[in-house]
Amino acid sequence: MSPHLPDPLRALIAAAVRAPSIRNTQPWRVVCPGPGRVLLYTDGARHLPGCDPSGRQVFLAHGAFLELFDMAAREGGFRTDLDLFPDGWPGSSLLTESPVARIDIVPDPQAERDPLHDLIPLRHTNGRPFRRRDVPLPLAGDLTACCDYERVALGFTCDPGLKQDIGRLIIAATELELSSPTRLHEALSFFRFTDREAAQSGDGFGLAQEGYGRLSRFFIGSLLFTRRRAEGPASPFPRFAAGRARRQAETAGGFGWLSTKADHRIEQVRAGRALARVHLKATGLGLAFQSMPQVIADYPEAGTIRNELYECLGIPDTLTVQALFRLGYAAPVPPPARRGLEAFLAGP
Repeated sequence: MSPHLPDPLRALIAAAVRAPSIRNTQPWRVVCPGPGRVLLYTDGARHLPGCDPSGRQVFLAHGAFLELFDMAAREGGFRTDLDLFPDGWPGSSLLTESPVARIDIVPDPQAERDPLHDLIPLRHTNGRPFRRRDVPLPLAGDLTACCDYERVALGFTCDPGLKQDIGRLIIAATELELSSPTRLHEALSFFRFTDREAAQSGDGFGLAQEGYGRLSRFFIGSLLFTRRRAEGPASPFPRFAAGRARRQAETAGGFGWLSTKADHRIEQVRAGRALARVHLKATGLGLAFQSMPQVIADYPEAGTIRNELYECLGIPDTLTVQALFRLGYAAPVPPPARRGLEAFLAGP
């Protein structure tokens, strides 16, 4: 049905697929059964079961998609009527055969535009080391005010000791994540060593997003640290990634986290919506932003690190940390590659 996709839906979906996702996997599949209806599905081929066995990061990405879709709809004079899990409660299912959401758009001249909408083209993940400058505490209040604090709580710290503790856990989590051949393969499958790789794939996260200039990217990705070496025996990639994680953690101007009172799929979607809003608001405040999902991973070996994080943050057992991110000040990096709109569309 994609060749006949109505113009309003085409524009809204094009905005929504600019949402953040783990490693820029873009795990969305969209069906448009009618002129004012969108069904959002999971693209199971873009799930990373080793790094994200529960699919938490997939549902965070779905929440971000829905938030940007709603913003774009309001901007165009539409109201969105959203029905999550229209085929029934998903439990622990990844939902590849049934929709995550059914969205109907309804013309509404009273639709109130969202000021964060204008920041959608400017938002990007910044993986470079930040300037060594703390994020002022009052800015955390601005971030909190941009989302529904009752359902998704935001925490923040710029305390030097706590930042050091969180940074230590991020480094340990990165090393643990890449110690598994399966997880290493998943990481490499969405890491882009060269600009050509990024352009050809239309997805992933790479040297450009970590702040390397064009000349450095050429020498590192084409000559010194090639994909062939990274995928071969005794891969240098885990050591490279751990070094990058160390510099990222040590230069954070602050860390933020989002938590919910339960950990069902609906809370994960809500957290994804909140994460998208916080990232957009941070962009508007001139802050660089990077999610650090490895430290809240839920594969079995990660349990000790995750528990240590909860202890550091003072998170009780009744809450679930859905996202952890670093904030700071840094020059922008090129946005990661995006697939064309047609790649997301499927027939009814």
